[in-house]
Amino acid sequence: MLKIGITGNIASGKSLFENYLKSFGCKVLCLDYITAYLYENSSVLREFLLKKFNTISRKEISKIVFSDFNLKKELEDFIYPLILDEMNKFFAENAAETIVFVSAALLFEANFDKYFDKIVFIKADEKIRQKRLMERNNLLIEEADLRIKSQIPEIEKIPKCDFIIDNSTSKEALQSEAEDFIKSLSTLL
Repeated sequence: MLKIGITGNIASGKSLFENYLKSFGCKVLCLDYITAYLYENSSVLREFLLKKFNTISRKEISKIVFSDFNLKKELEDFIYPLILDEMNKFFAENAAETIVFVSAALLFEANFDKYFDKIVFIKADEKIRQKRLMERNNLLIEEADLRIKSQIPEIEKIPKCDFIIDNSTSKEALQSEAEDFIKSLSTLL
């Protein structure tokens, strides 16, 4: 099984790229969805959140951790092993597949890159990502910038990736790049 990670900084278009892959019949796991699932269903995580943050609201916790690096690190150190367990379950459940994809915004930040044979990076200009993030999450510019700056910059991640997909223009252009990417996968097998 070829394991391909999909990453890109916040609001780069990873979800849209994932959807295109799914429309081609690819098996894709989104770690953002896994995180949301854990927030709702993991009693271990909920207990930790209540002790540490006195809330289980992702929105409230996000406001806290994006302004306090130490608390953000504590949360990550607790939740990353839970996410990794879910990712490994996905690999086991899809062992018969030729290729599987896992989308993770924090692939490098979580040191999950070592679990993949190839990595796809979805890139977009920072100003475009800032605008998308403000619109999508109803954030002020300062809040959007805090989230953008909490990630390793694109310029440091791109050299570590095998494929670069530019999503700075249109959805149609991204779909075309996704189609070309799917066609190119036959050369990896």
